[in-house]
Amino acid sequence: MKTAWTVLAVLVALAGLARSPQATRPEAAPSAALPARPVASRMNVLLITIDTLRADHLGTYGYRRKTSPRIDALAAEGAVFEQAYTYWPKTRGSFVMMMTGLRPSLNGYRKKNPGIVGFNATLASALNEAGYATAAVVDNLNVAAQHGYDKGFDRYRETWAEIEPFEKEMERSRLITEDAVRYLASPPADRPFFLWLHYVNPHAPYTPPAPFDTMFLDGDANSGPVLRPVKGYRGGVREEWEVPGKRLGYYVAQYDGEIAAVDQEVGKVLDSLRNGGAWANTMIVLSSDHGESLGEHDYYFDHGENVHDPCLRVPLIMRVPGAPPGVRSRALASTLDLVPTILNATKTALLPDLAGRSLLAQVAGQEDANGVKLFGENEHHHTTGFDGRFKTIAILDDTSAWRFSLYDRVADPGETRDVARSAPDAMRVGRRDLELAFDRWEREWVRTRAKLEGAPPPPPMSEEDCLRLKQMGYVGTPGCENY
Repeated sequence: MKTAWTVLAVLVALAGLARSPQATRPEAAPSAALPARPVASRMNVLLITIDTLRADHLGTYGYRRKTSPRIDALAAEGAVFEQAYTYWPKTRGSFVMMMTGLRPSLNGYRKKNPGIVGFNATLASALNEAGYATAAVVDNLNVAAQHGYDKGFDRYRETWAEIEPFEKEMERSRLITEDAVRYLASPPADRPFFLWLHYVNPHAPYTPPAPFDTMFLDGDANSGPVLRPVKGYRGGVREEWEVPGKRLGYYVAQYDGEIAAVDQEVGKVLDSLRNGGAWANTMIVLSSDHGESLGEHDYYFDHGENVHDPCLRVPLIMRVPGAPPGVRSRALASTLDLVPTILNATKTALLPDLAGRSLLAQVAGQEDANGVKLFGENEHHHTTGFDGRFKTIAILDDTSAWRFSLYDRVADPGETRDVARSAPDAMRVGRRDLELAFDRWEREWVRTRAKLEGAPPPPPMSEEDCLRLKQMGYVGTPGCENY
């Protein structure tokens, strides 16, 4: 362990030289590459992403219910980032940002190109080119290979193509686990591996299997208003998901049941990694593509409509061989940071123009010396910039003008009161940072649009796939407008 910790200390030092903490991410300097080392000596990487998972519904983040004993145990062995956020609060866009490490202005993600466009390098392609065996087992049509998410993977397994009907969500979760257990029991002997597992639970509709469907039907499950059926996601529960007479607390209990169910699956994967002998040399990263609104801002059981914390905040747990256990970091972290952190930890050359930074120093227990500001966007022209206290939100209205608001996230964690008038200095700083970001991103888009002109159009969505996505609540998915 002493040798491993020495290696990590060197990596942290190199990380600090390559990427110093940045005051604002849009002005980050180009990434610097670390010297590579022989493939055989590189650590493995296990990336586990859990769809729609709120950080504040896990025990390690202080949740009162025992939803996540296995994830909590992993957290105790690694580093927990208490303030981690997705850049884009919808699955497709989130994984484009997470896997490229770039903002849309550089990776070309937009309504006309809702996937990973071919000119992008990805985390998997960088590791694969560096000699890694790469495999993925995923469950969510939004990350289908046809949209480019398989780039760089030697094997890309889509569980929804194997298990019908589509509602059998838990069976697909078990399929992911079974595949991972086999893989980790006998990992590649001649190469390090990168394995990505994506579980769709606890995505709506919330239908946990027994015994998790009744596990949290306590007093809190009978709290809150009775939810009326509605067509969309405001003012009540989506009509096809309604359980007549049930209160808000019931649906939250079912959401928690789905977390507990997938936590059990994660535990089986971690047991296999430990028993297979690769634990000591494997970096584990656990996170989510986005959070979920559970009634905050009158928005129920969906994500992505706004850029408030319930949709943006995600768990981020990293266990790196040789790092001290039990680290809890208050540093602001983004899903954009995964690519530079993993490439840095594995001593793989960093990709150019990365928007994030390596978090290895924070994994080792160091805190940020300078202020860091994060940014986020969604498909409804909402953009946000925020630090540890103030969040500025800009919304493009029907007249193509930006409307700005400001929230004090310390005094008002629910982000319910616009303090733009009562905190004019903070509003001025936040607005300036967003306007500078808009200017930089527009300059980047000029170059990226030129690249997109030669890119092939995205493949059409089949009627079957569109109907599957509609069952999950995805209405208006690009290519599915007529279904």
